[in-house]
Amino acid sequence: MLTQAVALREKLAKVQAARLDAQRKLAATVRGSQALRKASALAQQGAMQIDTAMRGAANVMTLGIADHVAAGANAAFQAANGADLVESFHSNLRDERARGRLDAVQRPVARGVGNAGGAVMGVAATAAVAPAVGVATAAPRLAGAAALTGREIAAIIGGGGVAGLGVQIGTDTLQGRPSTAADSVGAAIGGAVGAAALPAGPVRAGAFGAAATTMAQDYLNGRTPSSDDAAQAAFLGGVFAGFADGAAQRWSNGLSTKGKGDLGDLLGITRSKLNGEPRPFVGYWPRNGDEVVDAENWIPITKKRDYINEERTLYWYPDGVSENLIRFEDKFGFDARLTPNQIIAQKVIGDRFILYHTVPPDVGKAASAISSPLAPPVLDQNK
Repeated sequence: MLTQAVALREKLAKVQAARLDAQRKLAATVRGSQALRKASALAQQGAMQIDTAMRGAANVMTLGIADHVAAGANAAFQAANGADLVESFHSNLRDERARGRLDAVQRPVARGVGNAGGAVMGVAATAAVAPAVGVATAAPRLAGAAALTGREIAAIIGGGGVAGLGVQIGTDTLQGRPSTAADSVGAAIGGAVGAAALPAGPVRAGAFGAAATTMAQDYLNGRTPSSDDAAQAAFLGGVFAGFADGAAQRWSNGLSTKGKGDLGDLLGITRSKLNGEPRPFVGYWPRNGDEVVDAENWIPITKKRDYINEERTLYWYPDGVSENLIRFEDKFGFDARLTPNQIIAQKVIGDRFILYHTVPPDVGKAASAISSPLAPPVLDQNK
């Protein structure tokens, strides 16, 4: 029995030794396998790409604060171990920013995807909140209301460019630095892009315009356009545009009936002038009402009856008449309505009756186009 037990133990020892030897050979094979090494490297690189993208998105959505948060957290830990808190924070912040620049150089696609994702998520969140901040994102217009003409669209785009240029010059002046030609042209381009994008909504238009400004200024100044700066500008431009839109809508919607009428008249006069049919100020009207007459023969009356039928029993009071005897009616607000006689005049006069109906979202869009160009200078100041 003893001999058998010894023999069994010897067999077990040999089996165990053989198993250990097989394990060592397998480990050596794994370490020497080029395919496995490549798979391991790819997995590591993939993790780094994901980390770069997530860091880019976080940095955009926090407008660069994510770097400060990471630097502060590390500084607090280091201070608990005896390091100086302030020095550690600034050192860590430099490291975080250097890491971001390294990401942009070594993994530009991942960084760009992360930046774009952060901007898209930020703009989408702002656009979702914007309707609650304002009054409405869209509103129906009265039947027969004149749509924007090509002249008006061109004027809006040009006005956006002027707004971008004005904001750039104004912020440069406040900061005590001269406005360079490259920055001024870039701001004008971005403002025009933002105005052209207004049909997509104030928030998205503000994002497009601010990003275009940053990229145009980088290019015109001989710098490589930065996806970080463009994405942050897009996010902040959308935020500025969204809140300006809401504030302008609430202000215009809260005007008195007279205030809304005055605002509608001002906007109507502007539109008719842009379309080449200026109206005389203070309600000047031709004496005969049917023929174009010299200006000295016009009479100053605040409102003058415009008869609709030959019996002169039906009439209305146009808000304006051009030299070509086109009648204008200006309305503003969600609750604006045409009177029964205005409806009859609209049918009888036909295409020589022009109805301009503007609503609070129109005012909000104008305010957003003026405010979103502030984003690039604000971010530039905080760099």
